[in-house]
Amino acid sequence: MIAVNNLSKFYRGFSSNYQRILSVVSLGLFSGTKSYFALDSISFQANPGEIIGIIGRNGAGKSTLLKILSGVSHFDSGTMKINGVLRPMLELGVGFNAELTGRENILFNGLLWGYSKSELKFLENQIFEFAGLLGYEDQILKNYSTGMIMRLGFALATANRPDVLLIDEALAVGDASFQIKCLDRFKEFLASGSTILVVSHDLQLMGAICTKILVLEKGKSEFFGATTPALRKYIEILGRSESKLSFSEDLVKNFSIELIDENSSTRNIFFIGTLVSLIFKFQFKEKIKRVTAGFQIDDNRGIRVYGINTHILKNEILDITKDCEYKVKFTFPLNFREGKYSIGISLHEGDSHTEGCYLWKDAVLDFEIERIDQPKFDGLVYLPTKCEWSRAGDKK
Repeated sequence: MIAVNNLSKFYRGFSSNYQRILSVVSLGLFSGTKSYFALDSISFQANPGEIIGIIGRNGAGKSTLLKILSGVSHFDSGTMKINGVLRPMLELGVGFNAELTGRENILFNGLLWGYSKSELKFLENQIFEFAGLLGYEDQILKNYSTGMIMRLGFALATANRPDVLLIDEALAVGDASFQIKCLDRFKEFLASGSTILVVSHDLQLMGAICTKILVLEKGKSEFFGATTPALRKYIEILGRSESKLSFSEDLVKNFSIELIDENSSTRNIFFIGTLVSLIFKFQFKEKIKRVTAGFQIDDNRGIRVYGINTHILKNEILDITKDCEYKVKFTFPLNFREGKYSIGISLHEGDSHTEGCYLWKDAVLDFEIERIDQPKFDGLVYLPTKCEWSRAGDKK
């Protein structure tokens, strides 16, 4: 179990070269007048059997938080409590010696991990088997590939179950089959009562495996809770914060969205394979040279299923007139598995919302897909999409 309450960490810096010199002369007694918070009043709780994801942009404070929880770094205020044996996986393969064999590295690094010699002797064969490295035990490490070293590091770190496991970008280890083995091992740990904290930029994976997600932005907690709203919050942050221009949602007015079937009937329940049209209407409050309209579909776990826009389809909307209604029509088959989905919409410049966003709305329309005649299937599919747009008053 992990309990964090109002945890803060700040760093001091220098606003001038004079301050740097003064710090050297004073042997570090003067540490500079400029400071910033790497973490600011972070609070959350992770219980046994839960896997908590931590997401955020680069520099949001994710790795800093894991370093504090693992004891590598200290914090300046707040409290934290960790029950049980903690094992951090901040960087796989760190501490391995390229001149030693795999077997020798397991021994020396295992002792640093807190294993006893008897444990390592008992687990050695299991470690190499899990890593897929049987037969390479007595090869020196510099003959290993990078992937082999990472697999060995992961296998060593997870050879027995810790009470608390901290993982920093260590889920993308090896090929797809090895990643499945890693996830299966996590499931075993969770079923036995472990608590796992994971930092990753893989949003689909985080949405699929996490119980809850903590969203960090500039050292502050923007959201902590269920995965779907957490992922939506993060996407919103990306849309607002990474734009070259300010987020100009007040430039758009009277926008609406509807999903219709082949008979032009508005519905929210469809069968697999139904050809639908997404109709998006909007007006701008001022003249705009060009605009990209797009949509994205998320499943009930918040995992992005599909997304497309007029720029990708080479059909950008040009010469936007003030107060004129525009209609964008996307047509595509609903070749998704059965379940509940939501649609989000966006208006922006260029290829993506990071190039100047005028409107970003997640989960503005919910719909459901049912399976009747089709056989059961799994996996995500590509949707071939047609796009049309028109301006009110234009001649057909």
